[in-house]
Amino acid sequence: MEDEPSPPSEPHGASESPGEKALGPGAMAFLTLGVAAAGSLVAGGLIGYLVDDWAGTSPVFTLVGLGVGIVAAVMMTVARVRKYL
Repeated sequence: MEDEPSPPSEPHGASESPGEKALGPGAMAFLTLGVAAAGSLVAGGLIGYLVDDWAGTSPVFTLVGLGVGIVAAVMMTVARVRKYL
């Protein structure tokens, strides 16, 4: 009886199937875009709401705060994406 050759051993960390790929180094930056955008909107709106409450005004500062939050979210998104272009 002949000894059959054993299958080659896999290198450390190569247990992934051929279709799977590990996340690249910039993947976490893209995965956190939604959280950062939502945080900017909430922070801007909350600060505007607090200023409205303190000043006794209608939702003028809340809308301004939301506008600032939108601008901040867009700027953060552009800055993160631009690194990978």
